[in-house]
Amino acid sequence: MSVISDFHNIAERISRADSILCMTHIHADGDGLGSMVALAAAAGQANKTVKLFLTDKIPWRYKFLFDGEFPKAIQAEDFHALASKADLIMVIDTCSYSQLGDIDDDIKKFREKTVVIDHHSTTDDIGAVRWVDPQAGAAGLMMMELLERLDFPMPPAASLALATAIVSDTGWLRFSNTDGRAARAFAKLLDAGVNPADLYDRIYQTDRIERLRLLERVLGSMELFNDGKLAVMSLYKSDFEDIGARLDETENLINEAMRIASVEVAVMLVENPDQIRVSLRSRKDVDVAGIAASFGGGGHARAAGLRAQEPLDTLKAKVIQAVLKEF
Repeated sequence: MSVISDFHNIAERISRADSILCMTHIHADGDGLGSMVALAAAAGQANKTVKLFLTDKIPWRYKFLFDGEFPKAIQAEDFHALASKADLIMVIDTCSYSQLGDIDDDIKKFREKTVVIDHHSTTDDIGAVRWVDPQAGAAGLMMMELLERLDFPMPPAASLALATAIVSDTGWLRFSNTDGRAARAFAKLLDAGVNPADLYDRIYQTDRIERLRLLERVLGSMELFNDGKLAVMSLYKSDFEDIGARLDETENLINEAMRIASVEVAVMLVENPDQIRVSLRSRKDVDVAGIAASFGGGGHARAAGLRAQEPLDTLKAKVIQAVLKEF
């Protein structure tokens, strides 16, 4: 549910803050990163100091966002020290403690100066103020509306970052979460000078050869169930080691399974050094957010995820059974 009163409350808190610590979920994507960079670029023009906290390396395909003249993302080892100095802490594109990594307990100590901007239906009691709008196609759309409300200057770096956030989470305005609100926002960014052809090239036409080899592996692992309605793919640590691929290069690989006409739900399991990461996608009938929630995860009805610490094959069997029950 969209909480409009919290929208105004967050805008007021940003306007009062001189220093902001901004963060998104672990395994940051284009929406979270784009929203953070847009805030840093715009707030910097309004004479505010914004530090970006990341728990992971910046994904290869989004490095171009960090070329502008605004505060760079930092890999902080001491969240507590950074949070203590900030006037305001902003959590963007998640409202789940499980998505905050190792700082999930530490951030609770700063509840009163923490605010959340998110568009997922799965929410925890994070921060003193939360603006959660599951109807928004991207957190970047919400960030854009917030920056417009604050009347901050919108430098080219902010426009580019917001466009990246919106198109990456709406599948270039083709996923079911795309609506007139998202399309109108993107049109404004085009009018502001964003070049869509250049942006597409930056995001989708700069893959390393290792990512294509990873795609070959994940397609080779595909298993079909229930008359082809469920597609399951897996990547093991050995796949990454053999190819030399990065963990962040798995982004969007799951969507390849949705190209099959019969597939209604796709599942991709990725073996990380310390856990198994599972992504789920649904065409229209199955609520994968509910399935993910039953394993401690969450997300949207059509796109969700979870993490677990058990053998990949064991977890895969459990997830398959959970999906099959929903058909």
